[in-house]
Amino acid sequence: MTIFFALLIMIAGKYDDNCVRVGGDPLAAFADAFALSWTTFSTVGYGSTYPALGHENQNPSNCLFITFTCALESFFGVLYTGFCGAILFGKILRIQSHAQVIFSDPIVIRYGSGVESHCNDDDDDENNDDVEKEKSISKVPCPVLEFRVINRLFNDVGGEIIDATLTAVASIDADDADAPNSRDGIICSRRDEENFDENRTIQFDSTSKVRTGSNSIGSHRFLDKLLHKTYHHGVGVDDDSTTRLVNKRIFSKMRLEACDHPFFKRVWLARHVLDDNSPVLTQKVRKLIRRNGGYWPENYNSYEGVHESLAFGQILVSLNGVSNVSASDVYAQKIYDFVDVNVGYQFVNLLYRDIDVLKVNTDLINDVKEQNGGGGEPLTPHTE
Repeated sequence: MTIFFALLIMIAGKYDDNCVRVGGDPLAAFADAFALSWTTFSTVGYGSTYPALGHENQNPSNCLFITFTCALESFFGVLYTGFCGAILFGKILRIQSHAQVIFSDPIVIRYGSGVESHCNDDDDDENNDDVEKEKSISKVPCPVLEFRVINRLFNDVGGEIIDATLTAVASIDADDADAPNSRDGIICSRRDEENFDENRTIQFDSTSKVRTGSNSIGSHRFLDKLLHKTYHHGVGVDDDSTTRLVNKRIFSKMRLEACDHPFFKRVWLARHVLDDNSPVLTQKVRKLIRRNGGYWPENYNSYEGVHESLAFGQILVSLNGVSNVSASDVYAQKIYDFVDVNVGYQFVNLLYRDIDVLKVNTDLINDVKEQNGGGGEPLTPHTE
């Protein structure tokens, strides 16, 4: 742009030699025109090369073109400087708003003997019938899904994240969801499905808005119940409602243990119990857990069974909090695919002491070992 305006200045100088002055003399070389162009564009100010003043030209009307050219170039220079400053500020703000954390690449699932069972019976009954009944019930604890996060600034003063919140959402194909009409909407229950008529339709469209028939009776009560159930079933999002090239997806929030951290400094291990309320399990397995009194079905107590019980496409994890250094909101996110799941494994320890200082070995964030009691799935095939 500077060269383009330099050519315009050169043309104006050829039209009237007295319109551009170089140390008091008329314009003669392109280098002088370029010097006037960049000083005008950068708004540095005129130096030895400048547009002629009124007393230096006998016919000032001939210099209107050079005056307009310099004014226009100065305006573009101010815009360019403003845009560059805004882009640079946006880049810096984006870097500052990104939480300096590391997510583990794998997700591990401990099951069976790898899960510490907290189900202890406090009541002692001497009745032999009750004892036999209690033994007949399989009390295998539900598997636990785990992933972890490391704070990169664990060794820096003020590197903590205040009021950190960890959120996990499972992305499930609508065909695998347990809603009866998940492609057209989300139905609360069988009774609500019977009360559904053509004048009272509620569904989630591609913009994730709820549409309600205006002539329905008690539609607000039904809508409240629908939204209450949506927390368990998830929110349906249809990317393509016409050609059906892409199936509708259900986004369901996963319940994490200790999802809030008031002072995140080093390592955060997130756990999600695969119980009867877990959205990543199939409907069949959730029913079996309920029938089994909240315990894991014994016929699924293997890495093949755990894999078969899972029904999700991706798990979207987000971390939000306030940086203790900049006092600004920070965030980070991670997307886990189904292939990232390792059944029958647990994470290795990251913490160690160095001269009475607790440190974190970040190189071990993705290292796993087989769970206590064994039963881990084969990770890589052995080839000779």
